[in-house]
Amino acid sequence: MTTLQLIKQTLSPVQVFEALAKGFKMEFAEVDTNDWELLTPQTRLGFADLFSGFIKFRFAQTLDEGLKRAQKAQAEKYFSECVGLDGDKNERYRIGKYPSYYVLKPTGRSGINLDDFDIYKEFQGNLTLVKKDTVSDLIINALITARKAKRNTEYYETLNRIGHYQSDDYKKWAKTHRSA
Repeated sequence: MTTLQLIKQTLSPVQVFEALAKGFKMEFAEVDTNDWELLTPQTRLGFADLFSGFIKFRFAQTLDEGLKRAQKAQAEKYFSECVGLDGDKNERYRIGKYPSYYVLKPTGRSGINLDDFDIYKEFQGNLTLVKKDTVSDLIINALITARKAKRNTEYYETLNRIGHYQSDDYKKWAKTHRSA
């Protein structure tokens, strides 16, 4: 017989800020109540309220949020990944087992190679320009790999959105090219 053990989930304000920055939905309630509400931009909580100790926080209790957290945990095992765009629409990448963050700023028309980008290393919110001739091949290859994966994902999502994979031609092609 298995028993279910519930562990109280308490999050610090720093964890709340980090989760919101990563796009997770959060819920809040007053301490000693179960009146959970979704934390939205319209929520009337002040900065001091987060540190007051009178409000508790948790991850939103939806299936989508649970899957999203599991996907993020899985992604942290990868050596390189695109983590999205920064506030100026520059591409941000996480590289390495002990991750470093790099930002690619376009200098011209963005192509597949990194020729038309300036590479910046992000450290504690500051960007430092990195000369391409001093960057290790490992970092360059990881950036190219992560960038290619991002572009492929966008491409396949577009094909899926326009209904390519549901077309009769694709279904016929897939049927004839199945692996045994």
